[in-house]
Amino acid sequence: MIPVFIAPVISRFDLLERMLSSVNEPVERGVVIDNARSGYRLPGGKPGFSVFSPPFGSLGYTGSINFIIGQTFDAPWWFWASNDEVFGPADIGNVVALMEQAGDQPRIVTENYAWGALNRAVVDRIGLFDEWSFWPIYFDDQDYAYRAKLAGIEWVRYTGTVAHGAEGHSASLTIHSDEQLAKANAVSWDLNRTAYVAKWGAAPPDKPIYTKPWNKDLPLWTTQPDLAGRLQRMWKR
Repeated sequence: MIPVFIAPVISRFDLLERMLSSVNEPVERGVVIDNARSGYRLPGGKPGFSVFSPPFGSLGYTGSINFIIGQTFDAPWWFWASNDEVFGPADIGNVVALMEQAGDQPRIVTENYAWGALNRAVVDRIGLFDEWSFWPIYFDDQDYAYRAKLAGIEWVRYTGTVAHGAEGHSASLTIHSDEQLAKANAVSWDLNRTAYVAKWGAAPPDKPIYTKPWNKDLPLWTTQPDLAGRLQRMWKR
């Protein structure tokens, strides 16, 4: 069983329903984060799932994951997925087995962070995603992967038969389906890349330079609240 399943979404709820229909393992607590605040209602047939709509604005992709982890702090591990994923018949069961085998040892199971799972031992060691430096999406995954590497956390790269939308996840169907979101992402992507360089000395595909956040003697879980940065990155429709 998946203890907690997190599904952040801001558009293409048809893709969300397709993704959820491919989840063939029981879910104890499942949450769809309606970041569009659209009033979306999940069709029947997915026991354990509910829909949460933020009161004022989007939580962002990894901000949604952070929020639900904070709401389900008793869970042993968490699973998240983008709406443009489709899991093969054995994929979810394989991930559940990998997470259960980890026991108390920190483990992340993912291919490219468009979907994945992490356990509480990971959070205890490196904290949550840095939603202040990288919002509402992009570079948050590279940041988390690098922090995990610095902390010696096991990252199990699972590919299986997961399908990443019609064009592959490199072409996010959320962004490619909405011209306004695509324009907003062009702004926030550049700001997030600049933030990554400030935090680690270089941005992908170059290798990071620093081994401490912002090249200071700070814990790997450190983040820096930035309200002005949030305003600059808002995806307005």
